[in-house]
Amino acid sequence: MEPAGRLPSFGWSPRAALLVGVLASAAMLVPLVGGNGQDQWLPPELRAALVIFGATFVPGIPIVIALRIPGRALAASLAVALSLATTILVSQFSLIGHWWNPYRTQTVLGVSALVLCVAVWLRLPSRFRVSRNRYQNALWMDRWRATELVALVAAVVLFARQTSTLDYMAAGKFGIITEVGWPYVAGLVLISCIVAVTLTRSRIDHVVMAASTVVLITYATLLVPIATGESSFPTAFVHRGFITAIMQEGALPKAVDARFSWAGFFSAGAHLTSVAHLPDSQPFMALAPLYFNCVLAFPVYAIAVAVTGRTRVAWLAVVLYQLFNWYQQDYFAPQSVALVFYSTIIATLLWQFRCAPLPRLDPGVLGFLTTAPRRTLGLVPGFGRARTAAIGAALIVLIAANVVTHQITPLLVVISLGFFSLLGATRYRVLWLVAGLIFAAWFTYGASDYWMGHLYGIFSEVGKVGSSVTEGVGDRLTGDPVYKKMQYLRIGASAAFAVLGFMGWIAMRGRRSWLLSGALFGAAFLLIALQGYDGEVVIRSFVLSAPMLAPLAAFGISRASQRLWITRDGAVTAPLRWSMVAALAVVLTALGIVVTTNRGLNTAFEATTPELVAATDEFVASASPSSSIMSWSYSPPALGANTIGSQTPDIVFVDKPPCLADLGTCALDQQPSYIYITSQGMGMLEFQDGVTYDRLSEAITKIVDSGHYVPMVDKPTILILRRTDSPPIGEVP
Repeated sequence: MEPAGRLPSFGWSPRAALLVGVLASAAMLVPLVGGNGQDQWLPPELRAALVIFGATFVPGIPIVIALRIPGRALAASLAVALSLATTILVSQFSLIGHWWNPYRTQTVLGVSALVLCVAVWLRLPSRFRVSRNRYQNALWMDRWRATELVALVAAVVLFARQTSTLDYMAAGKFGIITEVGWPYVAGLVLISCIVAVTLTRSRIDHVVMAASTVVLITYATLLVPIATGESSFPTAFVHRGFITAIMQEGALPKAVDARFSWAGFFSAGAHLTSVAHLPDSQPFMALAPLYFNCVLAFPVYAIAVAVTGRTRVAWLAVVLYQLFNWYQQDYFAPQSVALVFYSTIIATLLWQFRCAPLPRLDPGVLGFLTTAPRRTLGLVPGFGRARTAAIGAALIVLIAANVVTHQITPLLVVISLGFFSLLGATRYRVLWLVAGLIFAAWFTYGASDYWMGHLYGIFSEVGKVGSSVTEGVGDRLTGDPVYKKMQYLRIGASAAFAVLGFMGWIAMRGRRSWLLSGALFGAAFLLIALQGYDGEVVIRSFVLSAPMLAPLAAFGISRASQRLWITRDGAVTAPLRWSMVAALAVVLTALGIVVTTNRGLNTAFEATTPELVAATDEFVASASPSSSIMSWSYSPPALGANTIGSQTPDIVFVDKPPCLADLGTCALDQQPSYIYITSQGMGMLEFQDGVTYDRLSEAITKIVDSGHYVPMVDKPTILILRRTDSPPIGEVP
């Protein structure tokens, strides 16, 4: 038997954590007693914050304390994931069971969480071990920490200045990077210097690194959302429409959109929006990337610690994850929550694999192949069979929540759990089978609207790797020549991240987790052989592999830096250290510029303004169900988001030939009641479809000059043309 890792002391103080749980339980109930609608004495933003606070921390905190999960990152990851999973499962099955009553459900959840916190508090031992590392103490202060925190505050001020002056409407084929000024770059330099200094110190200051991570996430994800006040990814408005439809109907719409077959996120969104007395879920949308990336930092850190055993490498992994995360899949969407669930499951199993005794394998390749699948991981020291089984039950809850939330991530969960069992790296040898059965059951009964009549199409995609890659990469390299070349920067960033991860994995050879970490790294890319996912499976594979890829890349960089800067006797002289700091700061700043460029490349057709949202909402609410709407391109999803239901106008999206060849003639031939044109649609037609701005302007002029259409709404970001015999906004009966 190999020696098991030492069980660490409690990372978080149980009593302090339970106090947070009590506050979160109370936060769940406060909006319920504040009145309804206009009578609410709390502002909508505060109500939204309260319900999110509650859904994030309970009942996960008391459960994690009861299980005595060690390690701050893993404990926080499990607490948040279990809390979110509870809200999703309860909301989803209350809809399925026709028990939809958000206020009653929220009351039960809040009171139950409060009772659970008290019960766990009463069962706490009189003595328990808590980490006393002063570098984890938020109240401790020295000169270095004070200086670094002040510098981070300065970076936040610079960010605020940049967002207040950002001309996002001027973004073109190069994206938002051309509009970024010196305040943003100076702020990135400050953050990079702080991270570089902290990571190269003899002791890691966890408080400074945590604060730096939050500020870095803010820079990477919120530049455009803060400047516009709206979500920077338009599909979030589609999800807003889904949630509004559930709130209005009190049930899941049938045969409307395949995403309702995995409606856990939307059900939870409808529940939280209802109990917060909000008209829709828009208050949750703009800051969603900050929320999800902060939450995901916990499992990424926990995975890195489990794989490498080094906190320094773990923090570097968290930073690298953010600097290569250009995919914008962290918006107000189901996949954001699903990735949290998946990463938490993997982090928990890797922690057990690192700490528990592991039976030895027979020598040789044949010995490995015959004994590994039959091997069972031992018990983590201090964790008996009952508590280990309880952790397994908690993982099943996360698996179930994942299954009802997202279409493709549950497949990765099954594959990854299969690798754990195949390599004999878990006590839960049949957990992969349980996950597969839950997925199969939901796919058969809960997702029948998705596969009815499409089963052949689903299975016909299996094995078509070339087709999936072509749809995911080749077919997207179209449109404006300069914009197309900018796409190569995105491809290059992903390729560089993958190469760094692979090199780090090679450097880990001989470690206990080497084979398992490699299998988990590659698991996400097996999805390419299973589903095309409407051309998105390649991007999703990189997104889903990133929590495993970042620790491997960080380990490789750490090994390389040791060889470059550490002397033979293991010492690091002051000149060497400061040269290391300078080099790391330069690299981090450069990566920050690259991720800003990549994330903001589509700003011209993804930025959403309050003006556009308000005009669209009024337009859709006023349009008669008998009218028809022509929308130029799919880029304004705020339009389609609000038209879920039976009493909706007919919408025609124009984004394919032959209409693209002559938009003016196409519109006049089809004679829709209204023509809906936004800055988003114009940008998408210009940069992705290759229709020049002059051609678009000529088409609009041709339509207006025909005398059949007149401008009804004419603003910088939205133009709605009304057919002369169609009623204007406000006069539709």
